[in-house]
Amino acid sequence: MPVVPPSPSSGWAVPAVPVPLRGSRKRARGVWRLTGSIVLAVVCVLLALSAGGNYGTDGTTFAPVIRAVATFGVIPMIAVSVLLVWRHRFPVLMAVLATAFTLILPTTPLPALIALAAFTAVRRGWKSWAMVVAAYVATVAAFSWDLAAPTSSISDFVGAPGAGTAGRTALFWVLPFLAALVVSPFAAFGIGRRVRRERDAAQRGNDAATRNIAALHQEVSLERERQEIAREIHDTLAARLSAVSLHAGALELTVGDDNAQVIAAARAVRESAQTSLEDLRHVVQVLRNPSAAAAGVSTGLHDLSELIDISLRDGTDVRAQVLVADPASCEPEVAHACYRLVQESISNVRRHAPDAALFVDVRGGPETGLTIRTVNWLARGAAQPSSSGGHGLMGMSERAALVGGTFQAGATPEGSFSIVAWLPWKRR
Repeated sequence: MPVVPPSPSSGWAVPAVPVPLRGSRKRARGVWRLTGSIVLAVVCVLLALSAGGNYGTDGTTFAPVIRAVATFGVIPMIAVSVLLVWRHRFPVLMAVLATAFTLILPTTPLPALIALAAFTAVRRGWKSWAMVVAAYVATVAAFSWDLAAPTSSISDFVGAPGAGTAGRTALFWVLPFLAALVVSPFAAFGIGRRVRRERDAAQRGNDAATRNIAALHQEVSLERERQEIAREIHDTLAARLSAVSLHAGALELTVGDDNAQVIAAARAVRESAQTSLEDLRHVVQVLRNPSAAAAGVSTGLHDLSELIDISLRDGTDVRAQVLVADPASCEPEVAHACYRLVQESISNVRRHAPDAALFVDVRGGPETGLTIRTVNWLARGAAQPSSSGGHGLMGMSERAALVGGTFQAGATPEGSFSIVAWLPWKRR
């Protein structure tokens, strides 16, 4: 018999695939960040070329060594500017390189400031402030080179005093304040990003803690309900089953030997009551300690033959075929679920179609899992009223789902009632 997979036509809902809006937004943000990083890198390259041309040309008053350093220093600054695209992946390395080159080369301070923002976004404490101070010193040095050049961008904002004049010299006293004014936004931007990220992480932690607390409260409530149900079951059903077993035993002893049929019926009632009492005690144990459910599983594939024999002795026409390869390797919870599904199918026939024959087919193995199929014909007028309300089928469906299997049940057009379940060999 083939393994029955879940299908939409069998009543099993196929979950809809959610539209990956979050992934699309994330990719869109990634594209925008990459575009912004490339634009910043291009601006830094242009400023590095401009600084190299300004400080390295023959028209400057710098010594030849300074002009050579400024000219050849354009190459590492271009490399650093390009590497700024990966500043968020390697913030420490980029901050150290950009700041070091800005300190030793006459160039633009913008790469060091951009790297500073990335560094302060991921580092905190004295390391963050040390990098802020280093970037500040590098910015003062870069502004000093600008004021020392014949053509100065800073002096152009205040009337463009010539190189070597008193007005140009006086501007050097303003450089520490100007550098602080320039460095502060970049450092604040990085610190702000770090604070927002830490705030979001703390919020996610609080949300997770809230969910865990709610789940804990729910588990405590369920545990209280399980304990109450266990007490009620033990105090009511256990006592009644014990009384049934006691009365059946007394009936078995008091009936004369000439009435073998009554003796057999009394013995069957007593044995059934004792078996039900043992099952009830196991249920109570599971309710009181759910973690011990797996250890308390006592029925499985090897018990199917005994279950069928008992059903035949009780008068239920069960025609079974069990073809299972290597039943000992089946996971106990799965084997127990298979046993319960067959047991409930037999009980359903007794309640709803006591005169009908039940065909049971159980087959499978480690490669295919277990397939359980039961069929009984529904004779008109043969069914007896039942107060189960469909809870048996619901319980069978839930039992199959708990081990990762599927379950289908319903009347067929041919006039039979069919149950088909598939269980994995190992619990999912």
